[in-house]
Amino acid sequence: MATTFRAAMAPCKRAVRTSKGRRTRLAVRAEPGGPQPASTTQWTKLMPLDEVPPGTRKLFSYGGLSLMLFWYRNELYCVESRSPAEGAYSEGFQDALLSQEYTIECPTTKTTFDIRTGKIMDWYPDNPALAFLTPKDTCRDLVVVKVKTDDEAVYIDATDERFQGGQSPTKGGYDTSIETNNVFGLEPKMYVEGRSPGELEPDRPMVDTKKLSPATLAVSTVAIAVLAVTGTAVCLYYENLVALGFFWITGFSIVAYFIVQFASEGTEDGM
Repeated sequence: MATTFRAAMAPCKRAVRTSKGRRTRLAVRAEPGGPQPASTTQWTKLMPLDEVPPGTRKLFSYGGLSLMLFWYRNELYCVESRSPAEGAYSEGFQDALLSQEYTIECPTTKTTFDIRTGKIMDWYPDNPALAFLTPKDTCRDLVVVKVKTDDEAVYIDATDERFQGGQSPTKGGYDTSIETNNVFGLEPKMYVEGRSPGELEPDRPMVDTKKLSPATLAVSTVAIAVLAVTGTAVCLYYENLVALGFFWITGFSIVAYFIVQFASEGTEDGM
């Protein structure tokens, strides 16, 4: 008759032979006082604790990531500063809402993320059509970084593989999806019509403004202003609106003519 032996703790199966020659499985578990795997966490001092007073949020950069510290139920948490559910123009989590279920809400899409694991909890809750067109699997999880505090400072887990360049900072763009192909986050390249993309526009000659001294410019401006006010006052005194319109059209034309002439002379000299 086969007998099964059991102990409490982590499983480790081994085949044994009974008195009748049949094999059975013996479950052997490690005792609580046995050797445990060494922790790989390396805590590095990030900043003094008084830089993040309770109830506040603080943006900072570390290891190439843009991160945010915030308090939740008297504990300090650290997540990336922008929502992975948003596109290139993310307003960030600085004013985002927190729920009673340990989630933070994307300001634009209302998608919620677990602040402990980064998992997506509610995907586009207010827009079922967009949730269907852009499935939940197209968005990666929220970056969550381990932090701890003592009476004086905030410490961060410096061994996080994302600090070694494994994941680019979340600042919006195409890499906000799990496949780094978020077309809604692409910024189109612009170029001048009639030119090939990447072709630089030739330098244009600069107008030499040194010919116009500040004194000449000031006197001309005052003279034009006096003339405009005087002419307008005279036309209004005689209630001649036709003359007023003609006066302003003529005045603007003369000023525009001199400006064009001055710009043309400067361009010719620059060439």
